[in-house]
Amino acid sequence: MDGELGGLHYCVVINKDDKPSFGTLNVIPLTSIKTDKKYYDNTINLGNEIYNNLYNKFKKRFNEVFSKLTELSNINVEKYEDIKEELEQLPTLSQELEFLKKFEKEISKMKKGSIALLNQFTTISKQRIFNPKNSKDLLSGVRLSNESLDLLDEKLKKLFIK
Repeated sequence: MDGELGGLHYCVVINKDDKPSFGTLNVIPLTSIKTDKKYYDNTINLGNEIYNNLYNKFKKRFNEVFSKLTELSNINVEKYEDIKEELEQLPTLSQELEFLKKFEKEISKMKKGSIALLNQFTTISKQRIFNPKNSKDLLSGVRLSNESLDLLDEKLKKLFIK
């Protein structure tokens, strides 16, 4: 990569400790593996780890929404008042399904794997974080394995310290 990345990119937050009062995060941006592109020593191939983590989390949330919709469709009622509360959930569940559909399309771009661009390591304002904004967002809590984090640590040391 010869220039700074543009647009939205997933990233690995490498802050060991973070507090809500801190205004910035240290991140390593990610890009999707492209078969026709040559990658240099300043990158780490993370394979499908992030895709698998995101897809499993997506699938779990999709199944939860689908179960709620199935429950609603199986309700036997004689009066509208009996299901008024359940019907009020429908717009929210519909919005959730639309979001999940878009998210599935987005993460499908990661199927070929992800590359961490260590030479693009930078500090960003938390205001620039698009997703996750809170603990309910799909990306919240997605973590790399200790093995991948160790690889990042070693490569960062080689690039910036030794």
